[in-house]
Amino acid sequence: MDDKIKELIAVGASVAAHCRPCLQFHVDKAMELGIGKDEIAEAVAVGKMVQKGGMVAMRKFADELLDQMPGYGQTEGQTSSHQDMVLKIYEPAMCCSTGVCGPNVDSRLVAFSGALKQIASMGVTVERFNLAQQPQAFVENAQVKAHLGELGHEKLPFIYLNDDLEFSGRYPEASELFSVLGLNPVLISDVDNQPRDEKSSTIPASMPGADANSGGCCPGGECC
Repeated sequence: MDDKIKELIAVGASVAAHCRPCLQFHVDKAMELGIGKDEIAEAVAVGKMVQKGGMVAMRKFADELLDQMPGYGQTEGQTSSHQDMVLKIYEPAMCCSTGVCGPNVDSRLVAFSGALKQIASMGVTVERFNLAQQPQAFVENAQVKAHLGELGHEKLPFIYLNDDLEFSGRYPEASELFSVLGLNPVLISDVDNQPRDEKSSTIPASMPGADANSGGCCPGGECC
């Protein structure tokens, strides 16, 4: 293993270890060895992935440890660590708040909305913003505005957990959401186990104006 590879490993390890002086030292050393910015950035990205994996694993372990404590969650006034989590979804322009509308309902959105409902019931704060209905929310959030500038509208939805961008450009599976949140996978909603045709025909009862004859929440069975 040559010195360049050693320094790139050290850069990634410094990020994973949250050691700022270590990172500064090894980045400077890497530049002295002639390592380019792209290679250093790649090493930083690897360190971030390791750090992220460790955070999810520790969060899950901490929750499991608490769940094993006698009486945990039963004492009045006691709060769950899940209540400290905020899941924010910034979505592309849709004619309704969840996109579960119109004659051809996207099964992915049905499954996603079902997963969010269960996640919210477990104490996680869930906030959804639709570009068509709440454009100001995109403008007022500097982080979202910056990501729109960098990635473009085609990479919506942006899904953040406590202001960290976890997903972009697609709606994740329920299992992915639960993994990022550190929630027990056995609690995932049965919506993931439904046949595709059952998912597609599901219209949440809470959707305004939804009925079986209209084809969705939009008048006349068409999306605006």
